[in-house]
Amino acid sequence: MNTSSNKDFTYAMLPLKVLAWPVGTWPLQKYTVFSILRTIVAVCLLLLMMIIVQTEMYLDHSDAEKNLDALVLVSCGILAVWKITLFRIFSDGLVVNFSSAVKDYNELNGDEKRAIVRWHAYMGRVACASVIGFSYIGSTLFMTVPMLSENEPVKTEDINTTQDGKLDFPIPSEQTLEILQISESLYPAIFFMEYTMLLFTSTGNLGSDSLFYGIIFHLCGQAELLKLDFTKLVNESENTVDRFNVLTTRHRYLLQLFEKLNDTISNILIIQLFTSCVLICTSGFQFIRALNVQNIVLTIKTLIVATTLLTQLFAYSYVGEYLKNQMEGIGYSAYSSRWYDIPSNISRDIVFVLMRVQVPVHLRAGKYLVVNMETYMNIVRTSISYLSILRVMIT
Repeated sequence: MNTSSNKDFTYAMLPLKVLAWPVGTWPLQKYTVFSILRTIVAVCLLLLMMIIVQTEMYLDHSDAEKNLDALVLVSCGILAVWKITLFRIFSDGLVVNFSSAVKDYNELNGDEKRAIVRWHAYMGRVACASVIGFSYIGSTLFMTVPMLSENEPVKTEDINTTQDGKLDFPIPSEQTLEILQISESLYPAIFFMEYTMLLFTSTGNLGSDSLFYGIIFHLCGQAELLKLDFTKLVNESENTVDRFNVLTTRHRYLLQLFEKLNDTISNILIIQLFTSCVLICTSGFQFIRALNVQNIVLTIKTLIVATTLLTQLFAYSYVGEYLKNQMEGIGYSAYSSRWYDIPSNISRDIVFVLMRVQVPVHLRAGKYLVVNMETYMNIVRTSISYLSILRVMIT
């Protein structure tokens, strides 16, 4: 597919392309064998990571810290595989929206409209940088924690010594490697491969989210432009009837774009919300446990993981709330126009615009659970309630 050479398009979409292209989910790519191969490689790495972690938990379930890490990795791995697969197989909603974005940027004119679109592109970049930044920092901490704890100082009979232990890996895999009798000379390569798996987990999970945030904010920007056009409905240089028909057609088109996007993401969101609730509880539990044993490195790692989960959930809730408000604002803008100066047959038709915006445009999980800021607060409250129960176990 052809993309836009518009600088504003590049500003908005380049970070999304950088994150989506390695896993083969970039909607404006040419769907060739090479793109399929990227998706297969990413999914295979994620599945391999989950197999290793599950095997490790089966072989050694006595280490609470590693089991909690394993739960986080398996949950995030499942989400990453699910998002990559759905964004690849059921990509129609993303392709239609991104193709529409190309057209929107090519037809963009006027400094006022450009400022609106640029601001929403900036919001998309901030959301992308927030979630993916925390995620990559968390992945790096998963790698550095074993390096910092490889040689643990132990005080025995007032003499400081160093106890050499087994080499820990970013992904719990010591028992698995011992069974496979992997040569120690390959440990650095395995260490790097496991870090790559963590990065693919972050890219497949949070990178896919960033792709969704970016296009949703673009859709909100188009709704803002439509609101601006409705407030300027009466224009002496244009036919009011034709202009009104163009605006109502555009309104229906934006609603159709959102419905296609919602169909793509709804099945993902139901799993995302449940997983976020569980992982917030476990990460909080691990954070409290790390504080009790005064493990600074583990405390920072679990804090980063919990912050990433909360930021991810907040971003979904915020874009759902923001989109609903933008779509509702279209009706207010139509009512605020100089409808009393236009022909009566057109002014009466504005009522239909007002009636349509009375039906809220909601981002839904599984087509029945509304995702907005109220949902975010409910999930956080539920997670904290469960966490307070888990906290009793270590007090």
